[in-house]
Amino acid sequence: PNLRLSPPPLWSLINPNQYDSMPLQFSRGCPFNCDFCNVTALLGHRPRTKSAEQILVELDGLYKLGWRRSVFFVDDNFIGNSRYLKEELLPALARWRKGKTGFAFHTEASINLADDNELIQLMVKAGFNKVFIGIETPDNASLAECNKGQNVNRDLVEDVKHLQRSGLEVQGGFIVGFDSDNQSIFQRQIDFIQKSGIVTAMVGLLQAPPGTKLYDRLLKENRLVGGMSGDNVDGSTNIIPIMGIDKLRNGYLHLMKQIYTPRQFYQRVKTFLQEYQPPKIKTSISWQHFLAFFRSVYHLGIVNRERRHYWDLLFWTLKERPAQFTTAVTMAIYGYHFNKICELHIF
Repeated sequence: PNLRLSPPPLWSLINPNQYDSMPLQFSRGCPFNCDFCNVTALLGHRPRTKSAEQILVELDGLYKLGWRRSVFFVDDNFIGNSRYLKEELLPALARWRKGKTGFAFHTEASINLADDNELIQLMVKAGFNKVFIGIETPDNASLAECNKGQNVNRDLVEDVKHLQRSGLEVQGGFIVGFDSDNQSIFQRQIDFIQKSGIVTAMVGLLQAPPGTKLYDRLLKENRLVGGMSGDNVDGSTNIIPIMGIDKLRNGYLHLMKQIYTPRQFYQRVKTFLQEYQPPKIKTSISWQHFLAFFRSVYHLGIVNRERRHYWDLLFWTLKERPAQFTTAVTMAIYGYHFNKICELHIF
C-alpha cells in the first residue's frame, strides 16, 4: 500500500505512562536481501516512505499527548532512501525538535550507514542517539553464505566505533548456526562483541522464517524441524545445523553466559563509554529517573552478589567519564535485565 495515504495513529487511545518508547514508521522495505530475513518477501526491495509532513503530524500528536520520552522509528532499514532523509525528513525533524524537551530517536539501519558521514551528522542533529544494526557475524564466509554482502570485507569493529564516536549507540544483532560456522565462531562472537563495545548484543540461533530463501533451501534439503517460536533470542531454532544441534546449543549457551556475566558486561560498558560521544539532547528529569537510580543502588549495589562490578563502573565513570554517569547507570540496569532474561529463557 501507498504509505503516503496512511492516517496518523490515534494516540488518544493509549495511556502513555504504560510505555517506555513509542513506535513510528517512516518507511517499509529494504534494498538488501539477506536470505534469513523475510522483510523483502513481505514488503519488497524498494523502500516506500511517508512524507516528512506525515511524520511531523504524528510527532505533534505525541507531543500534545504529553509524551517526552524516546521514539523508535521501526523501519526495516531506516536509511533505505538516504536521499529523502538528507533532503527532507532529517532537516524537518531537526527544525521540529527546536525548543522541545525529550524525544530522543532510535531506529534500525544497515552497517553502510558508517560510510556516510553526512547522513550520520544529520541523524544526530535531528535527535537520533541509538541505532540497531544487524552485524550477524564476524565471519566473511557466513556473511557471504547468507547474502549479507553489505557486511563483507569490512572492519566491522571500526565501523561500530565510528558510529559511537559520532554520537550513535550501536545495538547489534548476531547469529550463530550458519552452515559455514565451526566451533570457533562462539569465541569469535564473544571477542567481537567485547572489543566493539556493543552493550546491547542480541544473539540468536539461525532460524528460517517461511517465505525466505533460507527456508526454501532448507526445505529442499529436508533440514527444517517444526515451526519458529517467534522469539529469535530464546535459544531455539527450526533448522538442523551442519555442526549438530547439541554443539550449536552448547556453544550458544557458553556465548550468552560469557557476554552477560557481570564482569564481561560491565567491561563492555566501559569500552563503550570510552568511545561514545553523546549528542546534546534536552531531556527532562522526573521523579521516575531518581526512583530508577535508587532502585539500581538497592538491587545492583546492595542486594546483588555481583555488586562490586556495579560500584566499580559508577566510580570509574565519575572519574573518567563524569558527563556520562546517567548513561552508565542506565547500562547497568540494562545488564541486570538482560541477565534475568537469559536466566529465564536460556540458562
